[in-house]
Amino acid sequence: MSNTYNVEKANNSRLIIVDDRLSEDLWRRLHLSDKLAKLIQNREPLSFNLQGEWEISGVNVAMRLNKYSKDEHFSPHKDAQYAPNGDERSLFSLLIYLNDNFEKGETKFHFSKVLPQHDVKGLTTREEIGAYGGLENDYECVTIQPKQSYAVLFTHSLLHEVMAPKTQNCLAPTERLVLRTDILVKRKEKVLGFAISKEEREDYMVN
Repeated sequence: MSNTYNVEKANNSRLIIVDDRLSEDLWRRLHLSDKLAKLIQNREPLSFNLQGEWEISGVNVAMRLNKYSKDEHFSPHKDAQYAPNGDERSLFSLLIYLNDNFEKGETKFHFSKVLPQHDVKGLTTREEIGAYGGLENDYECVTIQPKQSYAVLFTHSLLHEVMAPKTQNCLAPTERLVLRTDILVKRKEKVLGFAISKEEREDYMVN
């Protein structure tokens, strides 16, 4: 695995779980929240072909169970979008902390305080951070210490990282467990005869 994947970026374990029932249970709790409705208002998914009106539709049934043992981490990154088809896409990441019997292991969110020195479109995460001047000087960091059964909801485009956990008991193994899934949105209807925007056309040409 280390021959094909950069373990300096992330070296934790991950298990993919497809659970319709859990997805429905989470959605039943979330979709009644006024705060969630306000959060998604006037927001569109990322990528191409965004014409039309979008509405929140549910929780992704494909979930990732992430385990971080001692010295395991996930460097600064942005979450990838899930798109089962052209009219349904993920917009928010949902983290659910499953335990908290460890020290450290924080989730850190980084917010840029300045404009980039040049266009960041198409850059890697490391290059984008450099364009903003670096994490140490030109980003504001918000740190969340995991607490069992608590959840965090944020947009895919938000830069964040996971710190390695430390043991509280030298006789017990250190494991940081978190469930990661997505909030989905779907297109209400597609306008017939639409054309892609100038910005999207440029992206198509680049890629």
